Amino acid sequence: MIYQVSKTVTDWLSRKTSRALRTSYRQDEAYASTNLGRAWLYFFLVLLLALPLMLGPYPMYVAVLVATGAVAALGLNILVGGAGQISLGHAAFVGVGAYAASHLAGPLAPLGILLGGALAGLIGIVLGLPSLRIKGAYLAIATLAFQFLAEYIFKRWEPVTGGIRGRNLPPAELLGWQLADAAGLWYLVLLFAVPLFFYAKRLFSTRAGRSWFAVRDNDLSAELSGVNLVQAKLTAFAVSAFYAGIAGGLLANLYKAITPETFPFGGSIQYLAMVIVGGAGTPLGAVLGALFVLLIPEWLNALVGAFGPQYAASLAAWRNVVFGGLILAFLILEPQGLVGLWGRVRAYFRTWPLPY
Repeated sequence: MIYQVSKTVTDWLSRKTSRALRTSYRQDEAYASTNLGRAWLYFFLVLLLALPLMLGPYPMYVAVLVATGAVAALGLNILVGGAGQISLGHAAFVGVGAYAASHLAGPLAPLGILLGGALAGLIGIVLGLPSLRIKGAYLAIATLAFQFLAEYIFKRWEPVTGGIRGRNLPPAELLGWQLADAAGLWYLVLLFAVPLFFYAKRLFSTRAGRSWFAVRDNDLSAELSGVNLVQAKLTAFAVSAFYAGIAGGLLANLYKAITPETFPFGGSIQYLAMVIVGGAGTPLGAVLGALFVLLIPEWLNALVGAFGPQYAASLAAWRNVVFGGLILAFLILEPQGLVGLWGRVRAYFRTWPLPY
């Protein structure tokens, strides 16, 4: 009797959670391959829409910050995890999108965000030209030079950027609805973030995505196999910069005031950390990395504040040490990032209650 019950439960779980054999590109590009997976996907989308009803003003501000960081990390993940091209100037593309969006704000905020993404994408094509001749550390130095050049332009080109004083933005509007706070802006962020996430996931399954993987693994072998290196590298830079520009436009509407200090070199390092911690080469890794890198400091701030103001000054210095130690420990224990950890957890429950 017990054996029959356990067999019935195991068979039911296997049918609900196991992946079906994929025999076409349409099946391979599906976002969820099982009924249970699709149910979880729909539940998560509804949860995102209802999030402003469940969180207060500051948690919603952090949620918008994480979502925009995830969009920027998705773009860098396409370049680093997909095409294998190192970039240390991603924050500069975010700044380009922010300044471009600041000129079409208020009722034209969605158009300004798209303008920022398009302008950043065009500049990304130009920055991608050195990748045709150099790679590795040399390419990283070239993108680092672009980061410093962009910071100089942000400070000096006053008619466009406002110089060191920066630019102020009115509250964004969507279909006549003024998005004055983070709860309202959340829906504008979802309007861009959700399609961009699914597009990135689909993109890795297309011919372009497979050519990026080939370039990442061995560009010489990829070229001998028929991959157009010029097209593959330049499109990777363009799409990556487009995502960063969209994130910059969203950040500008969140902050409502941008200055050159908003997009420092440290921001580029932070985006790269999101990709590495989350797991390079997968869109989910960029999202999980943004959650880790942006939420852990908030949790540490709350932990420091719980000890009282008399200890805040002394503990604040240890906050960054603890955060850095967590990243190092995580990368040592889980080199594949949060996606690797999630994959093992999912594999365990997929075969549960069997031991193997």
